[in-house]
Amino acid sequence: MKMRLALAALLLTSTSAFAADLAPQAVEPAAPVVAPVYNWTGFYAGVHAGATIAQGKIGSVKADGAGFLGGAHAGYNAQFDGGFVVGLETDIDYSSFKKSKTDAAGLRGTLKNEWQGSTRARFGYAFDNILPYVTGGVAYGNVKTSIAGIGSKTDTRVGWTAGAGVEYAIDQNWIVRGEARYVDLGDKSVTIAGNRTKVKFDAVNLNLGVSYKF
Repeated sequence: MKMRLALAALLLTSTSAFAADLAPQAVEPAAPVVAPVYNWTGFYAGVHAGATIAQGKIGSVKADGAGFLGGAHAGYNAQFDGGFVVGLETDIDYSSFKKSKTDAAGLRGTLKNEWQGSTRARFGYAFDNILPYVTGGVAYGNVKTSIAGIGSKTDTRVGWTAGAGVEYAIDQNWIVRGEARYVDLGDKSVTIAGNRTKVKFDAVNLNLGVSYKF
């Protein structure tokens, strides 16, 4: 009798342990994977190229046209809580703009812009690795005026520029951009061989670029 009771107890204990092993075990939830948020703070430098679409004027004669524009840029961005980005950027560009016109008196004038540059503030709002922005500041560049058979005059001008663009960070270092800016280098009187005439130059610059963030 005692032997039977002992065997029954042993069988009951083994069955309970086996049932416990088969019971579903609690599984700890996996930690969620959070994608890293891009931070725009830092120095950067790059190159860009595009077109300058100018609206020039020599006296009363329009000298509108377009040319190639390309150069380098560098700057610094600071990103604040909430996604706001403030920065400062400078650029220098080669310009191939050249336009010739003949006035009513038969005088042929040529307007050239050989280089441009600017120093600007930038204000944007970051959507992770996408940064739309507005920009504005000081513009500078040369304007060369020539009148056939009379002479020419080249002057360096200071004006203003404003525009907008968008940047996309491919990874932590490489950034691509597209930008459109209006540049006004003013309406200035120049003297060519004793003759004074007003020369105006303003343009819309369209460019694509790539930058490296350090």
